[in-house]
Amino acid sequence: MPMPTDMLILASDALLLRSGATLATAVAVFGACISLRMPLGRLIRRQEAEFHQALVELFLFDVTSRQLTYVMIAASLVAGLMLSLLVVHAGAGNTGAIMMFAVGLVLGYWVPRGVIFMLQRRRRDRLNLQLVDGLVTLANGMRAGLNLVQSMRLIEDNTEPPISQEFGLMLREFEHGASVEEVMRRASGRIKLHHYRLLFAAMQTARMRGGNLPETLDRLGESLREIMRLEEKVRALTAQNKMSAIMMGCMPAVILGIYYLIEESWVEVLFNNQWGMLLLAVAVVFNLTGFLWIRKIVTFEI
Repeated sequence: MPMPTDMLILASDALLLRSGATLATAVAVFGACISLRMPLGRLIRRQEAEFHQALVELFLFDVTSRQLTYVMIAASLVAGLMLSLLVVHAGAGNTGAIMMFAVGLVLGYWVPRGVIFMLQRRRRDRLNLQLVDGLVTLANGMRAGLNLVQSMRLIEDNTEPPISQEFGLMLREFEHGASVEEVMRRASGRIKLHHYRLLFAAMQTARMRGGNLPETLDRLGESLREIMRLEEKVRALTAQNKMSAIMMGCMPAVILGIYYLIEESWVEVLFNNQWGMLLLAVAVVFNLTGFLWIRKIVTFEI
């Protein structure tokens, strides 16, 4: 039987081992933070640049790109922790918790970007719908004796956002000393829509080589109206296939829910076993790949 002195020595040795292990872990974490500081900093700066470009395009100046980046990071961590805690509470092992934490990080990373993408898409669709009316306003203004800049001011004053915002920004740049060609070049790079690039190219060509710009705008408006009609026709013809892709993407989750209602143990095996979690991850990847593949097939450019 060990003596009290021996017990004290064993306790002190155990305390030293724990202290050494804690110190080594702290040093390792500190070293990892130092080594990851530079790549993480570059990643954050690149993400801020992307968000800044998106916010400028959306004319959202109340939110900074850094704030949006912090929201994305916080959302990733919170989603990862919540999913991992749910899996641990359900009785899954460490492997399942780690996998769900990774899934939460991915979801938290893509959800804010998805919201930004949705806002950009809605704004671009509205810009395309307003373009033909804007061309009519430009052509009528120039027929009434106004120059190009004054006709652009008619669009700013008499139309709704977002086209009034874009032409208003073009006018502000012109008032600050930029040439009309430079203003249109910047607008073409900012809007990033094929129809607007075609408009600015036609306007620059007409200004450089001469000609009747109102008639050019009228012909361009007729061409864009026909292109939009064809795009709507294609969208209507492919709507059923796109809906089929959505239904096929949701079907595995629906079947999983039906099995859970029939027999809970069949579904719980997938979440309580590391092989089940792996099978779920593979199924999600394959399902997402098939969904994106179908969407790509039924998407046409005119």
